[in-house]
Amino acid sequence: MGYLEVSDLPAGYGENVLMLLVQSSTVLFAYWEISSAAQEFLRGKNLILRLASVANGFAVPRMVVSPSFYTGDWYFRGVNPGERYRAELGWFENGEFYPLLCSEVVDVPPDKTWRWVPVRQGRGQGAEGVSFVEAVRAIGVSSGSLSRH
Repeated sequence: MGYLEVSDLPAGYGENVLMLLVQSSTVLFAYWEISSAAQEFLRGKNLILRLASVANGFAVPRMVVSPSFYTGDWYFRGVNPGERYRAELGWFENGEFYPLLCSEVVDVPPDKTWRWVPVRQGRGQGAEGVSFVEAVRAIGVSSGSLSRH
């Protein structure tokens, strides 16, 4: 069985896609691909990537950047924990924003400071600590969303 070489991977797949991912409670990562046809359409326009907070059915722009077509990704730092966001890729014309692509809405987790509490093994009364299962229940994460590395 042969190995896939990096040179065997295509530079792109000819699709228009914009994805927004949560990296942490204060950082979001956006990446995109713009097809050659869309790049041709956008020629001469200033590409805009903006991050909008989403609440009550409304999207309010919070951050705006002007990456090049070829950047392909961007980190939005300093987002508010516990809020919902979406990314929009497009251009401004006559003071209006025209979105070409919009990402799905992502939920940023609340910012929490965690402290590891080891489980103390003991017999009878006085055994203290918290088990992994209890910790998972306390923070509301289902075991199906935990991955093993």
